[in-house]
Amino acid sequence: MEEKIEIRKVSEREIWVEENKLYLDEDNILCIIAVGFADEKTMIAIKENSQKLVAKVEGKGDVLVDLNKAEKPSPEARKIWKELNENEEAGKVAVFGLHPVARVLASFTMGVSKKKDMRFFKTKEDAIKWLKE
Repeated sequence: MEEKIEIRKVSEREIWVEENKLYLDEDNILCIIAVGFADEKTMIAIKENSQKLVAKVEGKGDVLVDLNKAEKPSPEARKIWKELNENEEAGKVAVFGLHPVARVLASFTMGVSKKKDMRFFKTKEDAIKWLKE
């Protein structure tokens, strides 16, 4: 039997995919809190639901990604992650996390991405400051 991904729509501006929290903050920044291991199915659900939220924003939506609780995703999930970050609807992408895995993930994604408006930060505060520049 195929495992189903749990998706909970908390509000018009917040959706949970398994333990991953996706929401639009008061500045219409799409915030993604990645938690645990992401396989291909989970990442597809995160991508689809992120796009639904970004569609509510006029113009390009900036993205803030918290990798503090993330584990290394599967190779298939990393490909989908790259697609999500390179989406035309996405503005700047700020990734942050102090966990060593976060740094490895971020450097991999940024290394293979064509997107130039993507940066990695150690803290959420620095990441938000850059997004608002």
